Amino acid sequence: MEEHPLLHAVANWPGRRPTQLRFEALGFSIHKAWQEEIIQFCGEQQSPLLNRYWDEVAIETMQSLGQGAPDQRAFVIQPQYRSVFLDELFAARAPIEPAYPSPPLVRCVFEHFKKVYLDAEFREQRVAFFSGLQKAEAERLGVDTAGGLKEKKDVLPFLKQFCTALGFEDRSRNGWRKTVSGGLVFEIGVWLGGNVFRMWSPLKFRMFHVDEPKYALDVEGAAVLNRLVPGAAAYTHCSNDREYILGVRALVELFNVIAGTFGDN
Repeated sequence: MEEHPLLHAVANWPGRRPTQLRFEALGFSIHKAWQEEIIQFCGEQQSPLLNRYWDEVAIETMQSLGQGAPDQRAFVIQPQYRSVFLDELFAARAPIEPAYPSPPLVRCVFEHFKKVYLDAEFREQRVAFFSGLQKAEAERLGVDTAGGLKEKKDVLPFLKQFCTALGFEDRSRNGWRKTVSGGLVFEIGVWLGGNVFRMWSPLKFRMFHVDEPKYALDVEGAAVLNRLVPGAAAYTHCSNDREYILGVRALVELFNVIAGTFGDN
């Protein structure tokens, strides 16, 4: 493994399940509903396989600082832990379909992806189902958008509120920072470029070691967090302001939970 303090630190991450349990203890559940939907689609007998798959992908994602594709067994930063289990799934996978060159390693997860993509009725039912869950969760957590949002920048007061409540300090106009034990620094920001009118503004997440600030996990949006806790990206699918702010809060809280798992080490 390369001699970077951050790589040594992430090798001690406790993994997906402890992180997910802490997130759920805060009242967040959309990701869990997503996982349960996949398990039901695949069949309950596939639950051990799916959970191990998600665990192994999460470990490799963290240890490669998000710079890899576990399903393709390709990494820009090589993780200290390389999953033999995922290697075996990769070796045994079915022939690649040209329309889907990068399928998930678990076949039924791939079949679910295709059904969502190809079956409009199934897709619409899922949208309605998850929208209902988001509405209920927003009400339960007291998410209030007050006067609503009209432009991208209108998310900033909410983001400031969420970050400040979790102990992140202002570091710039649109960014917040927290340092945990072991010298790890966690930063949250937001991209406000493009059309100024309100649409999903990707959050930015950065983690680095104080001794090497330029070497970092540096990601935008929910894709990498979704590999650390499967289903987290479901929070980015929103049809109204309340769902949008719920998603912002959920991802900020999840990143803070991840920071806390390192703070325990």
